[in-house]
Amino acid sequence: MPRRRQNLVSFGTALDQDETPKKTVWSLAEAKTLFLEDIRNLAMHTQRWHRENLNALEKVLEKQGIVVQDMRELTMPLLKNNFVFYMRDTMHLKTNTINGRVRTVRAVLHFAYEQGYVARDFGADVPLLRPERVIIQTFSEGQITNLLRQPDRHTFTGLRDYTMMLLLLETGIRLSECEGITLSDVHLQEGTILVHGKGSKDRTVPFQSKMKKVLQTYIEARGAAQTDRLFVTLERKTMSRRYIQELISQYGEAAQIRGVRVSPHTFRHTMAKFYVLAGGDIFSLQRILGHSSLETVRIYVEMFSHEVQHQHQKFSFVEHRFR
Repeated sequence: MPRRRQNLVSFGTALDQDETPKKTVWSLAEAKTLFLEDIRNLAMHTQRWHRENLNALEKVLEKQGIVVQDMRELTMPLLKNNFVFYMRDTMHLKTNTINGRVRTVRAVLHFAYEQGYVARDFGADVPLLRPERVIIQTFSEGQITNLLRQPDRHTFTGLRDYTMMLLLLETGIRLSECEGITLSDVHLQEGTILVHGKGSKDRTVPFQSKMKKVLQTYIEARGAAQTDRLFVTLERKTMSRRYIQELISQYGEAAQIRGVRVSPHTFRHTMAKFYVLAGGDIFSLQRILGHSSLETVRIYVEMFSHEVQHQHQKFSFVEHRFR
């Protein structure tokens, strides 16, 4: 597809690509305002993300006594040395944080080029850092089985805790999302839960028949309470996130699970792992987990690629049906 042409029109002589177009000066603050106005059609969380990244750019430069009067002063050496490498080497920020800010700067530089304010779009040349290798801990099938054996389902608290851990494993929801589920969010007939995610983003997460039976049994045992929250204490009150964390950790100790942190987030990673191994696609996994981009979901695929290869070896139609 042909690249979008430059917006600036020059009459008489062709504009030299190295010549700076003559327009009203944009300070960095003005460029930020114009850019944010231009992306008003994007989702609010995306706009907020770009705004935060541009605020961070100004603050990082100000830390070094650099004030940008004209955004054309954002040269490649300045962006590399006083922005990207400064955040890495002096501020010791995480790679994902730095790369997010770089992506916003790239978008602003491209916007300035489209508006004819700069003669060349060099945003793509601003370097991204090599992503850090992420180690994701997950439970094995044996550990999950042992963990779910721990709650005494003949008691209310045991049934509640079993239901909660099974729901974390079935849906991959976050601790905050689990804590926030209300009775009205659970739709047993449809097999879905309305989850209130990060950044005030709601999403519908499915669950299957076995989970439905367990939820139905728990809800009947739960009865009326002082709160509409799904999971409640013996006093029929809301359970705090810390209380849930401590409960799950205690069950991990009882199950004598070693080598992996027993936490709600490990259930989330485990759900994603087995979803990928079962052949689930990353696009539906992204929607279920509530990630705003595919980048985090791709990590699961990369992390478990050797296990996917093993699964393929076991179930390859060609391998086992053709001689």
